[in-house]
This record gives sequence, structure tokens and C-alpha cells, in this order.
Amino acid sequence: MTLDQIRQFAPTFALVFFRVAGMMLFAPLFGSAKIPRRVRLMLALVLTVGMLGSVKAVPRLPDSGLGIALGIGGEMLFGLAMGMVLSFVLVAVQWAGEMIGQQMGFNLSEVFDPQFGAQGSVVGELYFMLTLVIFLGLNGHHAMLRGVRDSFEAMPLLSLGVSKDLLATTTGLFQASTELAVQLAAPMLVTMLVVDLSLGFISKTVPQLNVMTAGMTVRSVVGMMVMIVGLVMTSNVMREAIVDSMQTVRNGWVGALTHTG
Repeated sequence: MTLDQIRQFAPTFALVFFRVAGMMLFAPLFGSAKIPRRVRLMLALVLTVGMLGSVKAVPRLPDSGLGIALGIGGEMLFGLAMGMVLSFVLVAVQWAGEMIGQQMGFNLSEVFDPQFGAQGSVVGELYFMLTLVIFLGLNGHHAMLRGVRDSFEAMPLLSLGVSKDLLATTTGLFQASTELAVQLAAPMLVTMLVVDLSLGFISKTVPQLNVMTAGMTVRSVVGMMVMIVGLVMTSNVMREAIVDSMQTVRNGWVGALTHTG
């Protein structure tokens, strides 16, 4: 490879790499803190090499250093946005698990969160891992990589733009994820409200009974039964939410970007 070919190849490679690497920082599975940074870096390099052959080369780089920095930053931000949007459903389900665990009293013991590298509840991790298994079962990681590849056609390198449709799509996905979290946690919230009211009536009727001590056991037992039934009934809801999210990203996000070009 000659020096001129390297000069033409390097800018395109770098810009594609920054978009792919940005996506992998927050994307489901790829953005997990349990995956070593070197492994994620090598995976980003491999994906960049695989996509590079079908990406249109940059015709001309900006003349100023500020223009180059803005171009690189734009590609990185675009990748971060894609990864974050795809993680909305998993974050919403984990949030629902956090609320459920808090109502059951299980948040007294916390575990290490493998996705974000922080502490989280046992129930939240259970819901997150279940959703991740559903995501992988639906080949969501394949669809995610195809979406990144399609983004180079909908929005070529160094052509970052934001439109009303794009912002509306992102906001709609965030709103839908919030509604999903409340929907998943609602049965537990209603059940625990009924349990608390029942314990309150019992404490007024039988003052000698230590409701505080018995309440923890009752909440845990009833919560476990509701959670088991809820997991069976909400698995399809999680599956549909993941499918809808991927379809929205493909149809709405890429479509919105096409209008900006």
C-alpha cells in the first residue's frame, strides 16, 4: 500500500472506528463493564475493518483542526446516541426490578452491576439478565450491528445533523421505556399497597402483634409469589418491547437521518 493510499484510507477508518466505538460504550452486551476494555477495543477495530469495505470514503477532510475535531466528536456522539437508544429497554426493565426489589425489601443486599459497573439490587439484576437473554435470543446483537452498518448509508461520514423527527424518535423511545418500567412494576406496587393496608388494619385490631417484624416476612413471601407469576406473564411484554425498540430505531431513527441528508 502506497503512502497516498494510506492517507486516503486512514481518515475513513478513523471516522468509522469512532462511530462504532461510541456505539459500543452503551450498547447492550457490548457496553458491559465486565468486558475488558482491551477486548472491546479489539472488537471495535474488527467491526470497523469489516464495515470499511462498504462505507463511502471521505472525499475531503476539513481544512482546520477544529473542523476535524468536530467531525470526530460528531461521529462519537452519534455512536453514543445509537448505543444509548438501544439500551433504553434494558435500563427500563432493570429500573422496574429495582422498584420491585425495594417493595419486597430485597434491596438491603446489593450486588455488583455487570452492565454499568455500579451496585444494583438482586431483583434488578435478575430482570436485566432475563431481558438480555431475550435480546440475544432475538438476535438483537445482529440487528444492532446491521443498524450501525445501515447508518453509514443513511448518514454518511462528516454529515452529522439533528432534525425534529430525530429528536421526536429519541424522546418517544425514552417515554416508552419509562412507561414499560411502570407497567412491569405496577402489579408489585399495587400488591404491596394492599399488604400494607392489611397489616395496618391488623395492627389496629391486634395491638399485641409485632406487625413490623411480621410485615417483612409477609412482604417477602407475597412479593416472591407475585414476582414469579409476573416474570412468566411479562416475558412476552419484554420481548415485544425489545422488538418494537429495534423496529423504531431502524424505521424512525434511520428514516429521520435520511431526511437530514
